[in-house]
This record gives sequence, structure tokens and C-alpha cells, in this order.
Amino acid sequence: MRLSIKKVSHLKKIVPLCFFSLTLLVCHAQPDLYRIGKIKHRISVGPVVSKYKNNSLHTINTKAKPGFCLSYKTEVFLGKKTNLLLGLDYFNQGLSFNGYYSTPGHTYLFDKTFSYKHELRIQEFQLPIGVKIAFNQEKVHFYTPYLMLGVGVRYIFSSYAIITNDSTGNTVYDDKASVDFQYQFVAKGLNAFFHGGLGIQSNFRKTGGAAFFEIIYKYGISRLHYTGFQNSNDLYIKDAHIGISIGVRF
Repeated sequence: MRLSIKKVSHLKKIVPLCFFSLTLLVCHAQPDLYRIGKIKHRISVGPVVSKYKNNSLHTINTKAKPGFCLSYKTEVFLGKKTNLLLGLDYFNQGLSFNGYYSTPGHTYLFDKTFSYKHELRIQEFQLPIGVKIAFNQEKVHFYTPYLMLGVGVRYIFSSYAIITNDSTGNTVYDDKASVDFQYQFVAKGLNAFFHGGLGIQSNFRKTGGAAFFEIIYKYGISRLHYTGFQNSNDLYIKDAHIGISIGVRF
């Protein structure tokens, strides 16, 4: 009986010790989901609201058309509140304005009639790089607001124009158009932009993932250059954009 009581007494000491040791081993083996160098992936999509400044001597009624952005980014953890963002964006923008139009081999008078409506659709690939600065630590909060700042490279790979005669309603051109940049960077159709924005994310702390909402402002360094069809126009257009997107990090 005494031996049995003694065994029970030893077990009472050993069992908690074993449990505590096992807990330490499990915690030590569990990976740190937010460690420096950890890489996550982000996808997002959303509409784009654009602003254009056109040549007031050659155009009137410049208006933005609906656009959108589809984005993929790699997020690299640099510290407790700072991450690096590297990405690839598909960017679709558009605008319309009234101006002049000259068929190849002809000229036109600047008579301020602005009798042709131009509708442009521009598609780009963009490579943004930036820093994400959080206002709290993701690993200990359910929600994290953050700031983003950076630069990027933009490449126009497609542009399309529809030109209509306002007085007759006839479409005089409906095909690919020539749109690039006033100042070329390395190659035709290639230039850069600044971007910055604010976001907030809901943290999935068990996986290190998140769902997020962002508002991002993009400012083109060089003006767009629209030459139309066979140099039928010669316009420089300043552009800036605000993108509103939702996405997930996994």
C-alpha cells in the first residue's frame, strides 16, 4: 500500500513535467509565420478612377472612362512592421475628348470646332516595387492598418481608338492607335510612375494570411503621347489614377 502511494506521488510530479516539456517542444517546432524573410503572395482586383489633363488649345471635354487593375504581388517580411512588396499589375484605362482629326496626307485648321470625338482605351503591364509600413504588429492584432510607398515601371502594350465625326455621327476610325510616352525609358512605350496608398487588413494569424482593402494613388512621371493613326494627332496627356481594390494574402 505504501509502495502504491509512493508511486502515485511520483506520477503526480512526473506527469506535469512531461506535459510542460511536450508543450515546449511543440511551441519550439511550430514555424514563425511572421519571421524576417518570410514570403507571402497577394492577389487583388478593383476599379480605377482616372484624371487626365489634356491640351486645352487642341481639345475640349476630356473625360475619364471606367478602368480597372488586376494585381499580383510578392510580400517579403523585413521586420515587425515593415514589408517589401514586388508585383505585376495588369492596368486598363481609358478616356474620351473632343478634338481634331486629319486623314493621312491632309491637314486641318485650328478653328476651335473640335468636331471629332476620340475614345481611347490603353492597356499596360506595370511592375511596382514598394514598402509597406504597418501601424501595429500583425502577429498580435486582428486588424492592421498600413501605409504603402514606392515606384514602378509601366509598359503600354496595347492602345485602341474610336474616332467619330460629331456633325455626321459617322465613325472615321476604329482600330489600333499609337499611344506611348513623351519621354521614353530604355524602350518605346516604357516609362515609370510613383505610387502610394493606404490599406487595412484582417489578419489570419493561424496561417499568416490576410484579407485586405486598399486605396492606391498612381502618378505617371511622363505624359502620354497620342499620335493617332499615321500621325493624325499629336497630343500630350497627363494622367493620374486612384485604384480601389480588395484582395487576399496567402
